[in-house]
Amino acid sequence: MLIQRYHGLTENVQQIQGYCYISVMIDIPDTGKGTSVIRLTPARCNIWVVSRNGRSIVVDTGISFDRSRIANALERKGLIPEAVVLTHTHFDHAGNAAWLQAEYGAEVVVQEDESAMLAAGEMPIPGGTYTFTRGLVSIGRKIEQVFRYDPCIADNVFTDHFDLNRFGINGFIIHTPGHSPGGATVVIDGEIALAGDSVIGTMPGSPFPPFADDVKVLIGTWKKIIDTGCRIILPGHGKPVSREEMISEYNRRGTG
Repeated sequence: MLIQRYHGLTENVQQIQGYCYISVMIDIPDTGKGTSVIRLTPARCNIWVVSRNGRSIVVDTGISFDRSRIANALERKGLIPEAVVLTHTHFDHAGNAAWLQAEYGAEVVVQEDESAMLAAGEMPIPGGTYTFTRGLVSIGRKIEQVFRYDPCIADNVFTDHFDLNRFGINGFIIHTPGHSPGGATVVIDGEIALAGDSVIGTMPGSPFPPFADDVKVLIGTWKKIIDTGCRIILPGHGKPVSREEMISEYNRRGTG
């Protein structure tokens, strides 16, 4: 009913539906060091599985409505994740963290600035970076309770850097705020970066996300991701983004 009162935003809501859900096929080649990254299943965010030598971790978890799809995909692929890494704790990324922790014994990893939000199952609404997303944010903040999810106490809370070798994965996590305070990016074999919502793969013509708490901080995060040297950036929503696309957009915004 609330959204119906904002008739002028209807078209914009339709425009951004692709940001929230996309089911296209995504083919990611293995790294030169033999690590595979796949999208587990269509969901409200990209749920990535990183595997090497029979060991695997999950990056982001979708919402509770995605749960049966996730369980079926894990069973079909014969995967038992050792860890769940959260790129941030918004409801569409952290909604199944507690369940994966309880069901599979997966250790949950989160950046410290969002560990309390994860423990409370809360999601502060980020700001909008475009006119139409600022309108959506004004609506969302009136109905924040809708975005709550199952609380989860993280097993591992990091500040700036977290080594993934303990789970058999040649990679690490870095703190990349801007979209949200505790944003994180997973770097695999120096080739693939899983960047959550710091980058978007659904907005035509630009990988710049439609939502961010602090755009200036987010631009600094982009530089940090570019400096990893990764050739493929996997976003929280949509298709992979190339290193060249990121550098072009970063320079276009006058920060090069």
